[in-house]
Amino acid sequence: MKYSELIKRLSKISDEPKSEARFILERCFSISPSQIPILGDRELEDSVLEQILVRREGHVPLQYIFGKWEFMGNEFCVNENCLIPRADTELLVENALDFVKKGDRVADFCTGSGCIGLSILLHSPLEKISLVDISEGAIDVAIKNARHHGLFDRCTFILSDIRKLPRNEKYDLILSNPPYIPTRDLDTLSEEVQREPRLALDGGENGLDIISFLIGDGLELLKPQGKMLIEFGYDQGEIMDTLLGKIKADGKIASYKIKQDYGGNPRLAIIEK
Repeated sequence: MKYSELIKRLSKISDEPKSEARFILERCFSISPSQIPILGDRELEDSVLEQILVRREGHVPLQYIFGKWEFMGNEFCVNENCLIPRADTELLVENALDFVKKGDRVADFCTGSGCIGLSILLHSPLEKISLVDISEGAIDVAIKNARHHGLFDRCTFILSDIRKLPRNEKYDLILSNPPYIPTRDLDTLSEEVQREPRLALDGGENGLDIISFLIGDGLELLKPQGKMLIEFGYDQGEIMDTLLGKIKADGKIASYKIKQDYGGNPRLAIIEK
């Protein structure tokens, strides 16, 4: 199979066929992007490519096929038990790094692959972090990633619904990329996204089931002056501003900010108790 044929196959199933082709060539054949223009009519080993393309044509995300993806400059293992790390979520980590201090108690709720919490450990002086998820499969992936990055002994893994955590646990900083897609919208997502765990996507009737807990009873898990950073959907900025404005008016939080992602969409709430 030639490079041009690979692009043609991928273009039928992907919005970014050239990007996916580059990734495949680099991972399977150690061909860097700079070498692609000189491939010409070189034949690539069909047996390897065909196995990948058959799965990709079945709408299995490339990240699951290879079992890894990059986030914050580091590679993380991923599989069907966790969400695929996305660039927009790096905004959460980048802002959290402005607040985290060495001795803080920090938790990553709905941790999935652990990419958020583990990235905090990799890029800050923080000593330990708690990674919490309701999915045993997700916790297994987070453990695998912690071991891969040599961070296992600095992590506490908690298999739990965050709504059932003991209220006597108090954190200086809580991070969360929770499920926030309304249930009615799940079937409209791309076939690739629908391959990701429904538990990590489904935010309930209005997409705010877990977010409502976090900015409600979940505030009890924060220490005074503690901060909570929550990622939400690109179209939920207005409702988040309304909800947080009311909570601030009621005196339950000291302040909040809504920050935009790299595409200019409201995406992150920064809350101070």
